[in-house]
Amino acid sequence: MRLDDLLSPRALLVALVAVCMLTLVVAGATSSAAFGAFNAQWDGSSSIRSAAETTDAEPTIILETTAYSEYDPNGTVAFVIAPSESYTSAELARMRQFVQAGGTLVVAEDFEPQGDELLSALGADARFDGRLVRDMRYHGPTTAMPTATNVSERFSTTGVGSVMLNHGTVVEVPNESNATTLVATSEYSYLDVNDNGQPDDDEPFRSYPVVVSEDIGEGRVLAVSDPSIFINAMQERADNRAFTEQVVSGYDTVVLDYSHADSQPPIRSALILLRGSPLVQVGVGLVGFLLAGVLAREGRPSWFRRSDE
Repeated sequence: MRLDDLLSPRALLVALVAVCMLTLVVAGATSSAAFGAFNAQWDGSSSIRSAAETTDAEPTIILETTAYSEYDPNGTVAFVIAPSESYTSAELARMRQFVQAGGTLVVAEDFEPQGDELLSALGADARFDGRLVRDMRYHGPTTAMPTATNVSERFSTTGVGSVMLNHGTVVEVPNESNATTLVATSEYSYLDVNDNGQPDDDEPFRSYPVVVSEDIGEGRVLAVSDPSIFINAMQERADNRAFTEQVVSGYDTVVLDYSHADSQPPIRSALILLRGSPLVQVGVGLVGFLLAGVLAREGRPSWFRRSDE
């Protein structure tokens, strides 16, 4: 092929279209949304999918709560991370049925009300406090990144010695509750009520729960008081990655529930919809069949033909 052919207007147009299409595909398949499963940047949660694959579990994304019925509750752990919208009564009923039938649901929230609404509807006693927790002794770059050093035997025996938060809160548990604290802050932590960065007289030091487990029916709920634990950047802090792997360990399926989170990439959303709906699959197949028939009847368009035809 001659250089003139490569630099012809038609060739340049084809190259430009190919670049534009590639750009659209990449943009449509990735996400910049915080906590997004397809966001590989520092604030995404794509590492949860990696943790699932490390433990030989199958990671899957759902965009509707109706999808909970498609999985065996006894072999499934589902993550709800920082939901941005409230749930309807029908949606809450589906999630409650999933847990009561043996499923495990991880609810990670800090300051927004949707987490408490979900915990309440599931029948859990735990609630998210909503005040910033700091630790004056065990922390990361700032005291607002406390390193929770009190870890239950379930995690400590598997290599999880501490979990680091990033501007999170704590979990409130009533005294009469049967909830079990799995991870708690050190005795040098406090709730910064007035957010002045210093412990005041009415902000006592004590250990606070940050990960709590409750049995609900045949299943259980894990309340995690900082969704940032699961973002990619924080997976490199303390033993957060090992913690995530232990949470998903022993399950066949890891569900990432984004039904009430920020929007997902359009191409990924379309693929999830296509995979989960036989009716949509049939519709796409019919459209493809009809399009192929039209092209066969009309022949190749002029721009697709060789110049010597």
